[in-house]
Amino acid sequence: MIDRQRSEVYAAELAAFDGTDLEVVRPLGDVVTLIHTVVAGEWWPGPTVTAVAMRADARSSCARTVPGGVEVRLATPQATWATAAHELAHALAGVDAGHDALYRRAMLDVVEVVTNTATGARRGLLHVEQLAGAYRAAGLDVADRTWPRPDAGGPIAL
Repeated sequence: MIDRQRSEVYAAELAAFDGTDLEVVRPLGDVVTLIHTVVAGEWWPGPTVTAVAMRADARSSCARTVPGGVEVRLATPQATWATAAHELAHALAGVDAGHDALYRRAMLDVVEVVTNTATGARRGLLHVEQLAGAYRAAGLDVADRTWPRPDAGGPIAL
């Protein structure tokens, strides 16, 4: 399958998040914990997700369909909240969706959950609105959600 909108989505995500706390490289264990916290939360409507570290020399992260769910493989240079959200969006939309309109809907919803997890630093819809604006500026549409709307004020705390 050709993922025709991949580069446009990557550029939109960079435009939305570059220079924000979502792009700060963190300890890999913190990003794994965030992923497991999101998927264990009340809102997560997607498949079972596991998160693992890739080889020490790996440079990019990915989400892969595995028996029973999705495995997120994290590369140390990409251990950021933005990468966690990106790979969780693949899990929610379905890995085969690539970076299509359903993936983009999933990314907006996952960003809403991820950016409202840090105690004392809840951002409401700030990063969601930045990303939605970047998608619009790039001419990228967003599908209707096929899962429940997230609750931005949920009980997750890091």
